[in-house]
Amino acid sequence: MKVFVSGQITDISSVRAVQQALVDAGHTITHDWTRNETGDRMLGSVEDKLRDTEETGRRAQLDIQGVVECDAYVICTDNASSGKGMYVELGAALALNVTHGTPLIFLIGQMNHMSVFYFHPAVMRMKTVDEVIRYLNEQ
Repeated sequence: MKVFVSGQITDISSVRAVQQALVDAGHTITHDWTRNETGDRMLGSVEDKLRDTEETGRRAQLDIQGVVECDAYVICTDNASSGKGMYVELGAALALNVTHGTPLIFLIGQMNHMSVFYFHPAVMRMKTVDEVIRYLNEQ
């Protein structure tokens, strides 16, 4: 299956570990937002994003396209800091699920930052990526 993995920008190592587990299980990642053609340079600060609005906009397009193209969407919720983009991506996945029946939506982790959308009926809450992989392999 084609999968998009969301998470907090400061939690990149965890997101990459989830992506790798999915790839190792035979799935593909629609868009790896943790990397880009210019290397691992991240636009972390507001100043960076405002200084390079073309790059920021390009990344936003790629992220949403990754959600649009996925069969399964995974949001990682063990992040210490609250996210922003990850919730936009979750919203896009939910809108697609409600209107088109896909993607499957999975939440993994401890839900360190609460969102009412974690409890939408389309969201399957699981503890680990291994549970997600087992579910996907049964489809």
